[in-house]
Amino acid sequence: MASSEARDVETKRPVRGDRGLVRTLGAVAVALSAVAQEYGSGINFVMPRSLESYPAAEGLVPLAMLVAGLVLIPEVVLFARYSAVMPRAGSTYVWLTRGLGPYAGFAIAFLWFIGICGAIGFLAFAAGTFIDDAAQASGLATHWFTTRSGHLLTGLAAIWLITALHLSGVRNYGYLLYVAGALVVLAAAIVIVTGFATTPESAMLRLTDAVGFRPEPRPSQPSWAAFVSVIGLFMFAYGGLEASTSLGGEVADAHRNMPRGIVAGWAIALVLYTLVSYALFHAVPWWSAIPILESGHGDLLTTPALIGLLAPRAIAVFLNILVAVIVVKTIAPQLLDASRFLFAWAEDGFIPHRFASTNAARAPASAIVLAASLSCLFLIDAVFGGWQIGVTLRAVSIAIVFSALGLATALLAWWPSWRRARAFAADCTRGGWVKGIAVCAVLIGVVLIASVVHERGTAWYFQPWFQLAVAALVSVLLAMLANRRAISRGEDFFARFRIPPPQ
Repeated sequence: MASSEARDVETKRPVRGDRGLVRTLGAVAVALSAVAQEYGSGINFVMPRSLESYPAAEGLVPLAMLVAGLVLIPEVVLFARYSAVMPRAGSTYVWLTRGLGPYAGFAIAFLWFIGICGAIGFLAFAAGTFIDDAAQASGLATHWFTTRSGHLLTGLAAIWLITALHLSGVRNYGYLLYVAGALVVLAAAIVIVTGFATTPESAMLRLTDAVGFRPEPRPSQPSWAAFVSVIGLFMFAYGGLEASTSLGGEVADAHRNMPRGIVAGWAIALVLYTLVSYALFHAVPWWSAIPILESGHGDLLTTPALIGLLAPRAIAVFLNILVAVIVVKTIAPQLLDASRFLFAWAEDGFIPHRFASTNAARAPASAIVLAASLSCLFLIDAVFGGWQIGVTLRAVSIAIVFSALGLATALLAWWPSWRRARAFAADCTRGGWVKGIAVCAVLIGVVLIASVVHERGTAWYFQPWFQLAVAALVSVLLAMLANRRAISRGEDFFARFRIPPPQ
């Protein structure tokens, strides 16, 4: 719980804007928001095709999915602690700027925001692939959805459909979460049962019919460097955990419900992801995936396409349609995350104040529309530049925030003058184990950043490190302009970041 001193400071600050966000959701919605964002293209597209980027990982891919979830434990602990102390819209941004200061905190949060928009662009791009899978399973002889025009138009339709949902208010978003949760569990159950019930021998017969040759077993000599890189790549799949934190301004009794929902969302995703990964690679071994890619049949390497070869036709058709819906709905928590970042930035003066205002449904309409528009640019990037960039960019930004939040906790715990100036520092760092978790977060984040910041065989202007560098430069310019505006009004720009923003 936040200290009484910190709470007193908060209540003295007025809520800006004509209408603010409304606290109406509970812990279940927080958990489902994480699951809804996590279970989508990451497990259905990125996981089975991870060998395209890192073939040397071989049969370690399912283990990488499990380890990727386990290495997030420090982040889960820190998220739970900070959400109990400062549950706000755009929570991760709020925690970073209060822990690291406005310049460093905003720069890292800006990278995170760009990563979110990149992920939305990739999800919108992937929608065409899964809709095409559903069409093929249903017997429709068309591949239009996987053409550039198909990816672009279906992606744009998905983004703006979800935008309309958000503009109608967070309560409708909550209703979507309950439906999405049921769909996710149903889809995962189909994959898990089918994968473990199918023998590799039976799967090879069906794959041979589909690709025209029989993949032969290879001796396994996996690269541990590739294994670490795949773990870093799978940070994209677990990125949905952050969607739950951005609900901090719209959850009732948030100091209790936010930590509970965050931990539950992570645990559900860890179990589902691990079981689905092992089930899929049980039926379709790694040594069959690589020649399928090399032969130009990469369209088969999605979870619904593979299960479609293994399951009865009726189940295959149903799963393909189900997954197409699941991938599109995954845009919803991503867009919520991005728009609440913009809302919080506007409250702190980094961007125009109109982005902190809400419509009659208590939704930050301007922020939602801007986030959707930027995501469309990343959709175009995915269509013409390649899907890996949006995925890797998001994975890098997650790892950076992972490490930065650990560093912020260390500063609040061990820098005396920094700690004294912030009433919330004691609550954020209470307990020696939290300090140890912070150090682990820094170290793990650095390793993950190094593993995925460079994409082999990609032009420099599409490299994650280049796009992150551009984003960092833009963030510094925005922060400098915000500081100048505060000075012109006779305000102390840095003072506002020593207290939490309004509830």
